Amino acid sequence: MEIDRKELKRQARERMGLTDPKFWVVALAYLAMTTGVSWLFSLIPIPRTQTTVIFLQLLLALYTTVVQFGLCLWALWTYRQMDPGLNSLMQGFSVAGRVVVMELGIFARTMGWYFLGATVMGIPMVIVVSASNSYGALAAATVLFTLALIALLTAISLRYALAPYLLADRPDDGPAAAIYRSVTMMRGWKWELFKLNFSFIGYELINLILSGGVMVFFMSQAGLFDPAVVGTMEWANQSMTVLYSVPAVILSTLVTIPVSLWLLPYRMVAQAGFYDARLALMSQAGPSEMPPV
Repeated sequence: MEIDRKELKRQARERMGLTDPKFWVVALAYLAMTTGVSWLFSLIPIPRTQTTVIFLQLLLALYTTVVQFGLCLWALWTYRQMDPGLNSLMQGFSVAGRVVVMELGIFARTMGWYFLGATVMGIPMVIVVSASNSYGALAAATVLFTLALIALLTAISLRYALAPYLLADRPDDGPAAAIYRSVTMMRGWKWELFKLNFSFIGYELINLILSGGVMVFFMSQAGLFDPAVVGTMEWANQSMTVLYSVPAVILSTLVTIPVSLWLLPYRMVAQAGFYDARLALMSQAGPSEMPPV
């Protein structure tokens, strides 16, 4: 059985259009609360010691995690036509502890399964490298191994993709229950969710092109496309300095905002629709198929 992605995305667009305030206002508020706050932190004139930098990065990561959960709430309520407002972005702070524990649990499980899978897949890789004297075979094995690791990490991440929505529905059950139920609901459905997420790749490519164009402009203005210096260590250092300069980072982000104001809520509401579709299918299958309480 499959979920009709086209119909699901049509419903997502339809229900996004009914929101008040408009979806793009919510997306803009979310970007201001995450990317904007991150920029603000970078401008605070405090001593940039290693300890301070680590503390600020950790604080920002926890804050962003909670705001992202708020966006999940908004997306779920939007799909269910519950008329969410901007305050939904702040609702995650009422269960911030559970959200953080859930994300830490997901991270620990993801890394555990990833390193286990990487170790198992690394055994044939070592055998191939040891037995082959061909540079071509070694390069091919390296590429295949890298692709396999990416596929492994994607599959593991998809196991826990529905955990935020499950926590939003039943916060009193706790973060561990949300993680376990997500694994149960995604069993046999990872490919379907992957296809849904991949269907937004066109928008991602547009943002990549826009952002890349800004980076090319700054590198061109710095004279970094001179064939005489391209590929040298000095060129690499100068390129990194230009690409991570404040003007380049800010402008490369700003040019993607028009697309992001559509893509961000669209993808989140569509994924919320996928979650509701899975709930409906499991209900139809009977109580034995529902995630245990």
